[in-house]
Amino acid sequence: MKKVIKKSLAIVLTAVIAACTVMTGTSVAQAESATNVGLSAHCLRAYREGWIYVWGGTTEGYVDCSGLIATYHGVGGVRFDMLESSSEWGYVSNGVPNIHGLGLHSPGHVGVYIGSGIAVDARDVGIDMCCQGVYERPWVEWFKVAGVSYPYQGWVLLDGESFYYENGQYLVNTSRTLDGVTYTFDSRGVSDINPPAYSYEAADYSTAGYGYTSYNNYSDDDDDDDDDYYSDYYAELARQEEEARRKAEEEAAEQARLEEEARLKAEEEAKRQAEEEAKRKAEEEARLKAEEEARLKAEEEARRKAEEEARLKAEEEKKRQEEEQKRRDNAVIAEYDYEDTENSKTVASIQTRLYELGYLTKKATGYYGEDTVNAVMMFQTKNNLDVTGIVTALTYKVLKSNQAVADFNLLQTGSFDDGAVLPTVTALQERLTELKYYYDDITGYYGEVTASSVKQFQNNNALEATGIADPETQLHIFSSNAKTNPLAYSVSYGDMNSLVLKMQERLVELRYFSGVVSEKFDDAVLEAVHAYQKASGLKESDRLTSRQLKVLYSDEAVKSPDFNTLRYGFSGADVAQLQSRLASLKYYTGKTSGTYSKDVVSAVESFQKDYGLEVTGIADEATQEAVKTQAQRETTHVGEQLILKTAAISDNALAGVAEVKTPEIIVNNHTEQSDMSQAMIILACVFGFSVLFAVVFIVELKRKKKAMTAKQTNKK
Repeated sequence: MKKVIKKSLAIVLTAVIAACTVMTGTSVAQAESATNVGLSAHCLRAYREGWIYVWGGTTEGYVDCSGLIATYHGVGGVRFDMLESSSEWGYVSNGVPNIHGLGLHSPGHVGVYIGSGIAVDARDVGIDMCCQGVYERPWVEWFKVAGVSYPYQGWVLLDGESFYYENGQYLVNTSRTLDGVTYTFDSRGVSDINPPAYSYEAADYSTAGYGYTSYNNYSDDDDDDDDDYYSDYYAELARQEEEARRKAEEEAAEQARLEEEARLKAEEEAKRQAEEEAKRKAEEEARLKAEEEARLKAEEEARRKAEEEARLKAEEEKKRQEEEQKRRDNAVIAEYDYEDTENSKTVASIQTRLYELGYLTKKATGYYGEDTVNAVMMFQTKNNLDVTGIVTALTYKVLKSNQAVADFNLLQTGSFDDGAVLPTVTALQERLTELKYYYDDITGYYGEVTASSVKQFQNNNALEATGIADPETQLHIFSSNAKTNPLAYSVSYGDMNSLVLKMQERLVELRYFSGVVSEKFDDAVLEAVHAYQKASGLKESDRLTSRQLKVLYSDEAVKSPDFNTLRYGFSGADVAQLQSRLASLKYYTGKTSGTYSKDVVSAVESFQKDYGLEVTGIADEATQEAVKTQAQRETTHVGEQLILKTAAISDNALAGVAEVKTPEIIVNNHTEQSDMSQAMIILACVFGFSVLFAVVFIVELKRKKKAMTAKQTNKK
């Protein structure tokens, strides 16, 4: 029973679909005033009114994709194949023409291109009307809808915007001068100026598909009525535009007149106010000037009187102070044979300051001996004081001031200790070591390393970084306020010291650096440091901090990504192995030193050339693998030759001539393999003699067995 009901429903549904197809799907009705702009406006209205999608629907408000087109004057041809009904079509992938009202087709679906890059379609149940960019949906073909007239030349009006067609498409991104007026069309094709209303009636149309007549030539009575309607509409539109223009001009003229009157009135008022303000200001200034002159005169008199009283008082006070100062200046602070007590550090303070100024080369002892006396006398001489060797209050005051004249000599690259120059280079190096700028041995020679340390100190102490220890620099170095190196035990670009040397040696081990190792942090070293920082995930900079150096020297240091790629300057067991293999292949004749020298570069280049590899002189993994393979083949070949000759020896031994042939063969073999490595010869010889011994043993065993068999036979 259920099957019968289902079959009945299926037959009814099929009949309904067939009826819809006959009534709507295959209709090719004559288009009534059907234009591309009208079709676009029709679809835009359907979208704005929110028409509902109904499969097979052809009633306004309830349509499917083809019904949306067919409800506009019945255009479109066969509803189930509107593309086939079209007289002109193309692929969307090649671009959609600038024509309003084109049909859009994709498998099982149609829509309408309304221009300006927008498409409208009745999408599906629950989705209904859609309006979106034409390229946002996978449309395949565009086509001119059968029964729709498309303009070839002239103006059209769509949704209040004017477009101009030329040669069948509306203009975009250009301008045209028509009837003396220049119109500019934007990227959507919209004109910046609307043309006169009658211009829309002059458009030249042609009808697409089924040989329909053009819009202008259609002679149906209803079409004539539409022509009258549009003529009246455009005439009224022109009249309204003219009325609006005239009214706007009158309003603008009236506004301009009122603004001019207001401007003149404002100017007159401003002029009157300015004159009154100027008069009032002049009177006020005259009054203030008179008052100021009287006040200044009184103040001047009082000031003169006060200055005279102050001068006399000051002269008297100055005389008293000079006498008091002279008494204080001559007071003895320290002299020969003074020694600091537990509660007094005066002598040590004096010695420390003399050391800072370059008059003493030894640090404070707290005892005022002959060296201190001599230093004080030198200081007094340099600073125009009475030379007594005694530290009076005046000497002490000058000594502790910022105006104290130092006794430094210029120290620079090439300077060395000669016993007469103070302070010595040794003292300078020792002080820089204390401040953590100098890390090398105390040599007493001012070389490039010392100059680099001085330059670092100057940079950190706001001095001109010259690397020369001029008096000002020495004064800062020996000062108690000298700044300790904030980057102690780190290395920076431009440094030159033993820390840089140690860093370079480690970078060589990790295969980041292959240049000549030195104490100079130059461009080549900086490039290696950057490569290490990149591989280690560090921020690229021109410095390695003390913490980063600690990691660099540990087992945690990241090896170079090209660690296994051997190149000039590298050293290690893998380089030695490469040298040995190249030697076995007769490409390398030097010593197995473990250092990738220029001879190794030449050997690698020759090998690469012979085996069709890129000739670089660098032993990358491919080159190393090829060398290893060829060396193994060579070793196997030599071993096979030796085994063959050893077997020949065995045969001769069994024939009773081994004692004659063996020495000759061994001598010949030695001659032929003279260039083989000693280890390989020994190994091959041991293997050969083992085989020979086994063969002789087996033969002897068989002989004894045969003899025993014969003896037993004789007994029987």
